[in-house]
Amino acid sequence: MKQIIIINRYYPPNPAISGHSACEMVQELSKRNNCLKLMIRYIHAPYAGGRSSIESPGVLGGMSSIYNGKNKIFRFIGNFIEGYRLVRMSLPYADAIFTLTDPPLLNFWAGLLCAKRKIPWIYWALDLYPEAFAAAGIVSRTNFCYRQINHVVQSHPPDFLIALGMQQAKYLKTKFQTDIPFAQLPCGIIQPSKNKMPPDWHDKNKIVFAYVGNMGEAHDPEFLIQLTLNMDPDHHICLLSLYGAKSEIVLSAVRNHKSVRLMDHIPQAHLSYIDIHLVSLLPDWTHICVPSKAVSAICSGGAIAFQGEFNSDTWQMFHSAAFYVGPSKYPKKMIQDIKTMLQSCRSSSNLQNKCEQAQRYRDKLFDMKQTAYDSIASYLARSIKPASTQPIRQKLPTIQTN
Repeated sequence: MKQIIIINRYYPPNPAISGHSACEMVQELSKRNNCLKLMIRYIHAPYAGGRSSIESPGVLGGMSSIYNGKNKIFRFIGNFIEGYRLVRMSLPYADAIFTLTDPPLLNFWAGLLCAKRKIPWIYWALDLYPEAFAAAGIVSRTNFCYRQINHVVQSHPPDFLIALGMQQAKYLKTKFQTDIPFAQLPCGIIQPSKNKMPPDWHDKNKIVFAYVGNMGEAHDPEFLIQLTLNMDPDHHICLLSLYGAKSEIVLSAVRNHKSVRLMDHIPQAHLSYIDIHLVSLLPDWTHICVPSKAVSAICSGGAIAFQGEFNSDTWQMFHSAAFYVGPSKYPKKMIQDIKTMLQSCRSSSNLQNKCEQAQRYRDKLFDMKQTAYDSIASYLARSIKPASTQPIRQKLPTIQTN
């Protein structure tokens, strides 16, 4: 029985999306190989979103949190230590280790410690660190500490990579300067569902736009503000279900616009009633993250309006189902792109064509997902040594705590 440890700060019943991804990985690997014993290392951390109703499969190995306050320096130090503890406490039990990207710099410790113990490391690149700190403006790429941390990360490549897209995989192979075997698994692939009864906000005579999710450091509030201000309330509805560092910038500018509907939550079964999903990724964040909201939008059969780089995975994967809007650093071009898109949407055939392309992409995403899990299971079966040839590992404890 091979002992596989999946490490992420969050795991159900914590509702964070990265925890749901880890949960799905446990379920899919369990279906493909009954010779794996899967343990999850996570932190008992509070989350503002409440609790998830999803069951928590696998052997649970929860650990106490170091710091849950709002002080950024203390939180960074706490997260850095948590990352070390999560990896260090997993090593005695592991024939292989998976890491996601919570807490930040978990990859720093996984690369360093797994290499030292010669334990295979599978890196699931939901977000890239330390690059995200530089993209957010927290630290300069020329900063001494940043360069030292990045050097350690680059010097310890993973044995297997789970990338969100081909472009991100190419970026990481270049960074690590090695041809890492990888699987492509976009985050946000969901099974489409649609309520028979349309939601109250739906109007078949209007085009429904929506921004659903995080408006954080990686996203451009000016895109959403200018798009909303150029909408015609007689023809457009804009649903805003926002949270994150920049959400109030958007809401303070557009909350009184007649096209806007402010929503606390949009159920997954209502996503199919949205015509165009709004997706933004600032240029500095290209490859560092790949917006899951774009993937979920495609799975729901909707078109997307994308503001970002042409070489990003979102555009490369879904360009035929997308309208393109340029970056806000060229405001005249951005506004012209917005007006062109709004005019183009007046033609029902243009919008219908985008939605039909989304449905074709959706089928490819479902195939891609199964192929990715098959590849990961195959790698574990092929590359992880049988227990009899491994150094002695401690038996996994049975811990069922949440």
